Amino acid sequence: MANQMNLKSVLLGSGAAVALLASPAVAGEVGDLKAQIEALQQRLDTVEVQQTKIVDTQERVAPANAVTAGDFPGSWKLPGSDTSISFSGYVKADFIHDFDRLTNSDSFGVSGIALDNTASARRDGRTRLHARQSRFRFDSRTPTDWGAMKTRIEGDFFGAGGNQNASNSTSFRLRQAYGQLGPVLAGQTFTTFSDTSTYADTVDFYGTSGAEFARQAVIRYSASLGEGMGLDLAVENPQSRILFANTGGTARSTNTNDNLPDLIARFKYSSSWGALNLSTVARRFEFDLGSGGSDEEWGYGVHAGANVNIWEGGNLGVIANFGDGIGRYITGGLYRGAVASCTNDVNPGNAACSVDVDTLWAHGGMVRLTHRWTDSIRTNVHYGFVRTEVPTAQLLKGPSVSAVVDGLNTDLDYLSGNIWWSPVSRVNIGLEVMHGWRDSFQVDATDNSGEATRVQLGMQYVF
Repeated sequence: MANQMNLKSVLLGSGAAVALLASPAVAGEVGDLKAQIEALQQRLDTVEVQQTKIVDTQERVAPANAVTAGDFPGSWKLPGSDTSISFSGYVKADFIHDFDRLTNSDSFGVSGIALDNTASARRDGRTRLHARQSRFRFDSRTPTDWGAMKTRIEGDFFGAGGNQNASNSTSFRLRQAYGQLGPVLAGQTFTTFSDTSTYADTVDFYGTSGAEFARQAVIRYSASLGEGMGLDLAVENPQSRILFANTGGTARSTNTNDNLPDLIARFKYSSSWGALNLSTVARRFEFDLGSGGSDEEWGYGVHAGANVNIWEGGNLGVIANFGDGIGRYITGGLYRGAVASCTNDVNPGNAACSVDVDTLWAHGGMVRLTHRWTDSIRTNVHYGFVRTEVPTAQLLKGPSVSAVVDGLNTDLDYLSGNIWWSPVSRVNIGLEVMHGWRDSFQVDATDNSGEATRVQLGMQYVF
């Protein structure tokens, strides 16, 4: 095609030159030459049209099983469809050494630190290697009349632990599974109450205490409010729990009716300086003995978070959470968000019990400082805390109350520092030191605190 175009230019240029320079004596010959050039031009135009048709035909009859580039980075088209998919994730190996024994071994959950003078606290430490955080993710985009339909399925191996004696097998679990069309998202993902833009950058899987966190089933509507601003409204899985003594007062039990979803609203704003996130949640707790007494109570939670670029390569993140009945939304908080008691001084579980439900007040927060020294080296320092008010007077009933209230955490504090190095793209190596403090309620007021220190090396390979 290029050669033909060159030939065409040469011939036309030659014809123009002849027409300008020729004398009247040879005008007849020039006329003949122009006629020949016009004929040649018609033949060239015909060839161009034929070649264009051939190319179009070849494109239309491409093999149905051909794999082509997708509509978003890292994706490809499913053969014979308009759907673009991608497969990504990472492999992560963790080397852990505890200087003090923890009850939850593969993540540094401050709420599980062994209390003083217990058998676990008297042990000298532990070393552990695992790859449970390794992750898979599938994403897709499909064009529709209403815009792109998006889906995501993601999982890792931080489910129930397997046999560590030989095979070191662990269970695969679902992290995220959702679809989105236009402004509506439905499925399992991070709660709308969370603030992922401000999360701590930790080597440990569990992360800092005091931040809001949950992954659960949601139906969410998102709207743009202008440049950098957005509003999310969602209904989410409630999964409420209530503390109550069993009939003998010897253990905790729960009789919760989840008949309304959690209701959540979130405002987001982002700009060159950083991001701001404000959210609120309303929760309903209902307790029914099934033999007469019942009661209900509404709880609520408020979150405020921001990350600010305070200098070149430096970012400050701050989170604050507080409310009644939001323990399960705060990392390290009490999962049970309310307590139930008998107000007429009968034994718990008695059919004559006049039930009273009260939500548990909790607040927490996190401060994070990140600095990027180079494109491949960054450091992070984190502090987080959780405070929970446990109304023990409402639970101290029955012949044996210690089983109901002992071990309920009241104060948790977390401090960590790490350094990440990326020797090449998609490889991250992190070293982190963590320390945690735990205070819990005990009837005898002894052995109600504990602290622990851990060092962890993580090696991550992203694909």
